[in-house]
Amino acid sequence: MKLIRIVVKIILLAGLSISGVVLMVIFAKKQKADSHQTTSQKQKDIRQWWLRKVVKIVGLRLNVVGNVPKDNPALWVSNHVSWLDIPVVGSEGVAFLSKAEIRQWPVIGWLGEKGGTVFIKRGGKGASEVASKKIAQKINSNDSVLVFPEATTTDGKDLKRFHARIFAPAIDHGLPIQPIAIRYLDAAGNYHPKVSWGDESFMSNLLTILGESTIHVELTFLPVINAEGFSERKQLANQAYEQIRHIVKPSLTTEQRSAS
Repeated sequence: MKLIRIVVKIILLAGLSISGVVLMVIFAKKQKADSHQTTSQKQKDIRQWWLRKVVKIVGLRLNVVGNVPKDNPALWVSNHVSWLDIPVVGSEGVAFLSKAEIRQWPVIGWLGEKGGTVFIKRGGKGASEVASKKIAQKINSNDSVLVFPEATTTDGKDLKRFHARIFAPAIDHGLPIQPIAIRYLDAAGNYHPKVSWGDESFMSNLLTILGESTIHVELTFLPVINAEGFSERKQLANQAYEQIRHIVKPSLTTEQRSAS
């Protein structure tokens, strides 16, 4: 039964990928006349529709808690558990960051650009300032951008420290921060043991996930943080960290949080 489930999901994902490419090609051609807008609203809609389909095909049962800021673009910051985080959070309408090298990849790089991905060059003189400016431009053009301040994945049961430099665009350009907490749960409401990939390869983890009939996902949108009230990136990072950790590890007492 599990093998059949995996095969069916792979076929459906392959078909979805083809349809996504076709739709992006069609609307990218229509968008060529406007050289000032690389991502049209229609392309954003396709991106969101495609990611929602991925969530459904994979077998994720998504429960969204809180208010999704539809008309108020912001820098979305979230804990990072799995590759599933991209379709899960992206299904609510947000652009992503990626290293600049991926833009040169055949098909994937082009699709990422047309889907609104912000490509960032790492390292080098002034790279962080350029990245900050690109993110701000994207958000000011009415498209929220998602970042993972931990800069790595975890087992989902707790958070690693947030890198303050990721909050530079908010401090530099006065952007609002939208904290988001992701929890992958089993039917009993416990943390799902198979979502975090640990030492697994991507392909191995993908097959593991596709073999599951249902994975519950709780996506919590927490109160927006006004970056203009902070003078330092570290302070802003700590505020977002505390909000998200309160959801990810709710059993922690105030004293335990202070000691950790």
